[in-house]
Amino acid sequence: MTNSFSRRNFLKTSSLALAGATLVPRIPLHIPTVQHLGIQLWSVREDMKNDVTGTVKALAKMGYKEVEGFGYSDGKMFGLPFKEFIKLLQDNGITMPSSHVMFDSKAYDATSKSLTDAAKKSIDDAAAAGQKYVVCPYMADPDRLIIDKMIPVFQAAGEYAQKAGVRFGYHNHNFEFEKRGPDGRLLIEWLLHEVDPKIMAMEMDIYWVKFANNNPLDWFRLYPGRWELCHAKDMASTEKRESIEVGDGVIDFNEIFRQSKAAGLKYYIIELENYVTTPIQGADRAFQGFNKLKF
Repeated sequence: MTNSFSRRNFLKTSSLALAGATLVPRIPLHIPTVQHLGIQLWSVREDMKNDVTGTVKALAKMGYKEVEGFGYSDGKMFGLPFKEFIKLLQDNGITMPSSHVMFDSKAYDATSKSLTDAAKKSIDDAAAAGQKYVVCPYMADPDRLIIDKMIPVFQAAGEYAQKAGVRFGYHNHNFEFEKRGPDGRLLIEWLLHEVDPKIMAMEMDIYWVKFANNNPLDWFRLYPGRWELCHAKDMASTEKRESIEVGDGVIDFNEIFRQSKAAGLKYYIIELENYVTTPIQGADRAFQGFNKLKF
């Protein structure tokens, strides 16, 4: 186990043809005080699968200037060579500061105490593309049961990423706020305490923190400066509390984002997992909803 750190130190498919006819470039009525606003491409995953070029163009037309990628595998993303995908984004005025790349227990060799070659390559390619962050999006069910063995994985990823010139990060869901560690701590506490904060940023998924019946502001206060990225999706006022477009739910983003400086927030990333209309229309509505915030 690595050295501990104290608290103080610390799916509906869209119709692009229809959307293309209705989406036009716009200037938001209000621009929140953020320099980096993007969208996690998981929000439009089926669109990216069916028409990557058309989807990127549609997002650019909505006003998105940044995206967060996912699905990197063996030098490719969305079926394109990684460099070609980056060029497609650039040709449409979009950058990709961060991407989600899975780092599970199989990405680490406990004998040599180092990442696998495939894991290293994912970081190297991200750095070569000019990304700022490579973010682990999830912890698989078996890995959640061995959090003490996952800490060296994340520590190794953070150290390698730092040397490569990119920052490693971790994105939460709700299960990290459960007591599953061998010592009774929350998984999120293991991540915040046992991995050196100098080499691992946190990407707070605000929706999932709220879904776990936690207050994001409490975590901002406990671990100031640690939350460099966030996912913004709202929560429906229904029994299931499913995710919904920003501005259409019950989460008070204005209150949360007023504490962005204390939290350390730099990158705001819209995400959708459920859809009232279609993914591409939802991405457009969420963009408008975010731009109506008054923080």
